[in-house]
Amino acid sequence: MRLERILAVLMLVVNRRRISAAELADKMEVSVRTVYRDIETLCQAGFPIVAYQGAGGGFAVIEGYRLDRNALTFDEIASVISALKGMTKTLDDARLGTTLEKYTSLLTDKEKETARFWQERLVIDMNPWGADGAMKRKVALTREALQKEVTLRFAYTSNNRVTTDREVEPMTLLLKGAAWYLYTYCPLRGDFRMFRLSRMSQVMVTNSPFERREHAGLEEKDLEQMWNSGSRTVTMVLRFAPEARARAEEFFGMEEGQTGEDGFLTVVQTYPEDEWVYGFLLSFGDQVEILEPERLRVLIRDRAERICKIYGK
Repeated sequence: MRLERILAVLMLVVNRRRISAAELADKMEVSVRTVYRDIETLCQAGFPIVAYQGAGGGFAVIEGYRLDRNALTFDEIASVISALKGMTKTLDDARLGTTLEKYTSLLTDKEKETARFWQERLVIDMNPWGADGAMKRKVALTREALQKEVTLRFAYTSNNRVTTDREVEPMTLLLKGAAWYLYTYCPLRGDFRMFRLSRMSQVMVTNSPFERREHAGLEEKDLEQMWNSGSRTVTMVLRFAPEARARAEEFFGMEEGQTGEDGFLTVVQTYPEDEWVYGFLLSFGDQVEILEPERLRVLIRDRAERICKIYGK
């Protein structure tokens, strides 16, 4: 991820008298161009980094500058450590471990004991239950393409079970809702697209470089708008039986919906209408009723009838 890489670059520049762009690129496993972009980001953030030309040149901080431990509170450092531990488990990246060690070294022995006390009470693990090695390999290949700024090739199966071959320019890797997504520029569609890694297969890092497009950062996009723009959406009024209330509240949030005197929970939600939504509704069996829209009621009823025919044989 770009954030921990920039932090690692900062630590290396601060702790070394002088370090070249080539050495930074080698340590970070990125291109020299990416290093220059990271240095520019740090300079814009106020870190006094200067570049020296010629033999023995490289990057260094201005004379007398040190990363002041007092600029960070204990709570801030402890929060960064907790987040880095979670990311290390998820990404399985040795560089994250190095960054974690450097932040831990900023704490006194007494503060380390206090940090351990709180870390035993807060564990951040972004891996889904039953995470397998296949997903980690796809994440690793995707990150490799992002770091090298080369295209990524894969077969992609859509919600409608249509598989197409894609070669994309990866922009941002996103973990949202325990699922990995890749935000890309897709030449096949001539536009930016979001791909879910679980639907990708035959993933391969190519040797084809590309220039990162302007305004391609995902932070400039509205994620919810992107999520809803890929297909038509449906606003559903759902009525869950008391037996399914706990599961519905776990999924939608306890603050959502209204519980009647009979214990039934009514929820109004808008989602992209696709096979995932149909499967989600069917997974509740007879413990959910679709009140609106009528079109969706009929669709789920027809599917339920076909299921009955299969098991009625």
